[in-house]
Amino acid sequence: MWTKSEERAFAELLLVAGETLNETVSPLRAEMYCRLLEDLPFAALRAAVETHLRRSKFFPKPAELRDLVLGTGEDKAEVAWQYVLREIRRIGWLGTPAWPDEATKRAALGLFGGTWRTLCENLPSGRDDTAPALLGFRKQFLASYGAAARSGDDLLLPSGRDSAREQLAGLKRELEARNLPAPGLEKVRG
Repeated sequence: MWTKSEERAFAELLLVAGETLNETVSPLRAEMYCRLLEDLPFAALRAAVETHLRRSKFFPKPAELRDLVLGTGEDKAEVAWQYVLREIRRIGWLGTPAWPDEATKRAALGLFGGTWRTLCENLPSGRDDTAPALLGFRKQFLASYGAAARSGDDLLLPSGRDSAREQLAGLKRELEARNLPAPGLEKVRG
């Protein structure tokens, strides 16, 4: 959350960006930008606006500024890939990796069937990150990571001892307890 002075400074920065790029910045537009970006560190956002102005001919969208501060999905996937390679070299198949997030874990373990040991045994462990086989696995990992990071459907994925059918039945019971209809879940028996 920003201070009032940071909000004013950001609104002024948007006005300067608008003047620079011949774009109108209304008070309502400035307020919306502040609301959409207030979770980001103010100094990093100021730097992102300045970077955008150096690189682009168009007024920045909030999503573009977020990407400059936080990185794009591709950036995050590449960092996750480098993390997996580092963990393989650091602890090997006998160790237990400390996953930075669920998307990294799902993408890595999905490469060769779901276990850390299988991943370590099958992924080339040499220092040459440009080996043809490793490049293919990297591409597959990046695609899987992107899908895992975008999915917000973890509610319906089996976890632990609960099967997807048990999770759906639990969801139906919860909806019925709240007197809400359970569309599409009528056939699931609780």
